[in-house]
Amino acid sequence: MKKILVISYYWDESNSIGRQRWFNYVNELINKNIKVYVLTSANENKIIFKENLVIIKRKSNDINTIFSKLFSSNYTSGVIDSSESITNKIFSWIRVNLFFPDPRILWANSSYKFLLKFIDKEKINTIVTTSPPHSMHIIGRKLKEKLDLKWISDFRDPYINWDILLNMNPLNFSKKIHRNMEIDFLKKSDHVLVTNSNLKDEYIKIINSNKFTLLRNGSNHFFQKIDYDSKFIISHFGLINKFRDPITFLKVLDELLTENKTFSSKFELRLFGKIQKSTLNYLENEFTNKKNIKIYGQIDTNKVSDKIRESSILLLLINNTEIQNTTPYKIYDYLVSGRHILTLCSYENTDVNYLLNKYKRSERISYENREGIKKYLIESFNSFKEKKLKDFNLDYSNIKYSNLTDSLMDII
Repeated sequence: MKKILVISYYWDESNSIGRQRWFNYVNELINKNIKVYVLTSANENKIIFKENLVIIKRKSNDINTIFSKLFSSNYTSGVIDSSESITNKIFSWIRVNLFFPDPRILWANSSYKFLLKFIDKEKINTIVTTSPPHSMHIIGRKLKEKLDLKWISDFRDPYINWDILLNMNPLNFSKKIHRNMEIDFLKKSDHVLVTNSNLKDEYIKIINSNKFTLLRNGSNHFFQKIDYDSKFIISHFGLINKFRDPITFLKVLDELLTENKTFSSKFELRLFGKIQKSTLNYLENEFTNKKNIKIYGQIDTNKVSDKIRESSILLLLINNTEIQNTTPYKIYDYLVSGRHILTLCSYENTDVNYLLNKYKRSERISYENREGIKKYLIESFNSFKEKKLKDFNLDYSNIKYSNLTDSLMDII
């Protein structure tokens, strides 16, 4: 039986977006008779044996616990909102200029020492390291050099050319260290997986090789047929931060709710996930139609499907930066749901455009296009009232993990 080790820092955090990609791929690999070992961080050292799945939990180092307590959730997610305190900005600067690749390096080093004996005992010869955090690739590189395993590095997000990292203001010398680490990871990996075609092109320019594969994320959600609610509901799932700031959308929405009482009586905006302080402050202090807004925070992954299907329209926020080398994970669940999607995007994102066009959800509006946003809201609401807002019943098999895994099988 083929054995593979996946090193995924966030596996134990069931609602973490960092877990979803490999949680789904691992389940599909198991279905294809692959024995999978997963190394992850946890509060204790523990090994859990299941049929064809072994979860290896390794306790996080004290330094990571200290960072999590001292540096707020915005720090640990690498995102600073415009209203963030100077203290957190300083801590972010420390994170990017003193820890290479990131503060998880201490956990990575201790995990490497543990794996040396474990891999030999279990006769594992293929490993996958998935990032961020990018220190997971430190483990892969060391194991590759020591044991000559097949090493597949997986970049769910970019490394040096990542808006989150660049936002933390790395010094020039730090950028050079991060860049050299990235190049070393790319060179020494036997194969490199990415989730966005622009990132693939970016890496091929660094190393002209056929070792790079675009392995997209997907969706394994099953969406039951649910009729549209009596309310006209727009829902957003995921992080709202300085890169995805819907302030103009919210202002236009507030105006429309004030002007149109019929719209106001039927409309509800639902926000699921973490929201930056500046957005929360605006909703609390300046948004006048508060009764039309519902803030839920993070919800359990297994409840996402129902909440998506309760929605009339799904709001997709694309990073409002020139760097467009990532594809939002949620787009796949949005598409498979069959619901309409309103995409706010001021820059061209090749993969997002491809997916939205392929699955007939091509409505994209610039973040600052007030007239376009208002027109879309009014027209969509009219379609909803006339019961013309219909689902897109298309073939989504190409973005189902069960089919995407065939490409992964060819690589491992």
